[in-house]
Amino acid sequence: MSYGARGSDRSLCLCLEEETNGVVERIRSLLARFSEDEETVRRLVATDASFDALCNEYCKVIELLDNFETQAKLLRERRASLEEELLTRIEGYQPQ
Repeated sequence: MSYGARGSDRSLCLCLEEETNGVVERIRSLLARFSEDEETVRRLVATDASFDALCNEYCKVIELLDNFETQAKLLRERRASLEEELLTRIEGYQPQ
């Protein structure tokens, strides 16, 4: 085997490792939710394209919910700040 072939094998291994890490990262929340079925989840992701597509959609929904919750928290904080400023003005304080 030539060095070039070994380099190609190494590149393929790195690529497969990155792909495996990507799959694990993508299904991490699913594995956390269904930890008792981890082996089945991993097998289905690897062998069933429609299950893999559902996992992908689940991952996207979880991400959207996380972003929504972050935005909702920021909006609640902004609302509290505005209410505080409004109350200050209602009570008669006028900023200079």
